[in-house]
Amino acid sequence: MDRKKHACLIYEFLSEQGGLEREIITHANFLKESGYEVTILTCYLDKNILKLLPFDNLKIETLGKFNTGIESLDMALCFLGLNNIKKYNPDFFLSYSYPSNFLIRNKKTKKVNYINHFPHFLYEENKTEWASSTQGVKRKISLVFNLFLGNFLKKLDRKLVHKNDLNFTNSEFTKKRMDSLYKINSIVSYPPLDKAFKPSKNNIKERFIFSSSRIIPDKKYELLIDSMKYMKNKLPLYLAGTVNENYKEKLIALANKNKVDIKFLGRLNTQEIIDYYTAAEVFAFPTPGEDFGLVPAESMACGTPCVVWGDGAGPTEQVVDKVTGYHADPYKIEDFASKLDLVIDGKMKHKNKNKILKQANKFFYGEIKKDFLKELKSNKIIS
Repeated sequence: MDRKKHACLIYEFLSEQGGLEREIITHANFLKESGYEVTILTCYLDKNILKLLPFDNLKIETLGKFNTGIESLDMALCFLGLNNIKKYNPDFFLSYSYPSNFLIRNKKTKKVNYINHFPHFLYEENKTEWASSTQGVKRKISLVFNLFLGNFLKKLDRKLVHKNDLNFTNSEFTKKRMDSLYKINSIVSYPPLDKAFKPSKNNIKERFIFSSSRIIPDKKYELLIDSMKYMKNKLPLYLAGTVNENYKEKLIALANKNKVDIKFLGRLNTQEIIDYYTAAEVFAFPTPGEDFGLVPAESMACGTPCVVWGDGAGPTEQVVDKVTGYHADPYKIEDFASKLDLVIDGKMKHKNKNKILKQANKFFYGEIKKDFLKELKSNKIIS
């Protein structure tokens, strides 16, 4: 009997509810449906995330020889060599970060890298803000390494990227930047939408503006709240996602100052977030220069138009200006406000419903899967 082929997907921590985690899930399902045994490897697993994201029927294993339950410590022990990576010999690895590339650096099997962005702790301009923009201290610890070993780590990063047999990037915007930084020719594979994203039949009888992501400083939600003071449609703002508590207090104070009614929904499961996407008047995505940002596509898949910055970043590859939403002049908050009003006053959600859903289809599971597997085959990663 032929041995079942095996793929290992690796990311150093699974503790946050973001687009990257959804990418891992859908890529795992792509491969399972193609006949592969799939194992997701991580140094730290927060089991609460399994209740919020559809990791159903996916095999997840922690790499650490010692699982302390402390995220930063478990990750540090993994990187210091106290891990079980030696026991894994799949047909190929699919990694999602610089630290993941580091963990598999000595493996002789084929390696595929899915690049969402450059390693922020090495290349981010505002490293201090970035380090404060997530739960735990892992980003702050990485800055200490950069302080003392930055040049060495940059060289190692480039070396590890070049050791990969195939490098994917998540958008044309990211490809341009990564190809320039690493001197590679990456392949664009958009993050795929989960099959579950479609207009909900559940009815939320409220009118509101919606946004969803990790609610952290580098997502720049203050730009959205500042813009809303210029809107003539005084709707409340609902925010869903993991929230940085200090940042939350700052946003509440800013909302009070601007007389914006704000509501934090917390971390929602997949069905709950679909309900809010569907019910919203408009989806607002205020993050500048986002590499891709899957949430606009998720919103459109639920029939709701989006307003994003027209800065040429990933969201502009999703939202068709004046058709499925608007591109606001970067980074003019008055124009962002006027675009939100245009969506609402022009009843774009109802008038352009079919066009909005059709645009979202470009990012749906089946289409992305077909192209993703095609590239793996053409690069002789799978047969």
